[in-house]
Amino acid sequence: IGNTFNFNPFDFNENKLIGLSFNLRNSISFNKNLQNYSVSYTYGQNRNKQQYFIGSQENNIKLHQVDFAHKFAGFWLFELMGKSSKNNLETENFSNRNYTINANEIQPKISFLYNENNRFTAFYHFKNKENKLLDFETLNQQKIGFEYLYINSKKNQISANLNVFLNDFNGNKNTPVAYQMLEGLQPGKNYTWSLLFNQKLNNFLNLNLNYLGRKSENSKTIHTGSVQLRA
Repeated sequence: IGNTFNFNPFDFNENKLIGLSFNLRNSISFNKNLQNYSVSYTYGQNRNKQQYFIGSQENNIKLHQVDFAHKFAGFWLFELMGKSSKNNLETENFSNRNYTINANEIQPKISFLYNENNRFTAFYHFKNKENKLLDFETLNQQKIGFEYLYINSKKNQISANLNVFLNDFNGNKNTPVAYQMLEGLQPGKNYTWSLLFNQKLNNFLNLNLNYLGRKSENSKTIHTGSVQLRA
């Protein structure tokens, strides 16, 4: 009011709000990082509002996530993740871009710890998404993945992964909402793979070599590579 300054960041007038970046994340854990019946619950909330020349755009995300981890038989690690989230986008002048996506996910994962330097992982990830606006698109996604990680005594690292996505999508795939729900993939079968090599050249320089591949049923294979020298 007048020339007063408000020190409370949570007290503002929604009607006069032009831009906002808000991120909240809290976790409660039991036996954290001990891998002995370890359980953690996470609540997250993210809100971002921006003003463009075409109007304002606001994105709200809320999530609840539970993680469980337990190591058994000396070299096996079992992990289980369950997640529920709501993703809402509102645009001022483009109603066809708006969505309210409710998602539920579950991912069991098993890792074989050969030693401190070698780890092999296999997992299954099921995800269900439903859009509650306009065309009411739905997605049932199954993801099967394999990962390998190697770290030697000099802290050089090699990691590789292979993923298969089975997307059962109902709706028009050529819309912004579909792109958001499919996370850039296509309906049907999709394959992604990657290889990362990291080497410590000396006390000051690190070399990163990164390769990514992607293939879907109706598109050609896409290869992406990068080289980074970091001081």
